[in-house]
Amino acid sequence: MIQDKRSHKIVIVAHCILNQNSRVQGIAYYAGMINEIVDVLRKHEVGIIQMPCPELTYAGLLRPSQTKEQYGTPAFRRYCRQIASSTTDQVEEYVRNGFKVLAVLGVEGSPTCGVEANLGILMEELKSELKKRKVEVPMKGVRQKHVSQDIAWLEKTLTK
Repeated sequence: MIQDKRSHKIVIVAHCILNQNSRVQGIAYYAGMINEIVDVLRKHEVGIIQMPCPELTYAGLLRPSQTKEQYGTPAFRRYCRQIASSTTDQVEEYVRNGFKVLAVLGVEGSPTCGVEANLGILMEELKSELKKRKVEVPMKGVRQKHVSQDIAWLEKTLTK
């Protein structure tokens, strides 16, 4: 392996963690990105895999707010499965080359990227694909009202 300044540490993030502009109108809590999360990732010098936002790329920027049940169509699940498969391909490539994939960060309350309270469709598909390929990566949903607690979890996870 070539030695350079890479940290060899990766975190997978839901699209809107780095781009709040992709959220349904009226629910963006930040102007651009979730700065507190990005600050921790920068501090620990981790690389980021930003997953595409399936809601944005499937239904557009001006889409109405929908529930998990409304998004739970076979076509949308298939679309999320494609994103999960592509993301897992990247994870496997990094792992095969000595990198550590330390976490998957979703967004609580999202019908596609929720993790803890109600596992979103994309996260369900990603979890399934990772398990199928025998890759273990901890998952955490970022909560708008509890970002400081989520940052504490992230700090702990990144320093293991």
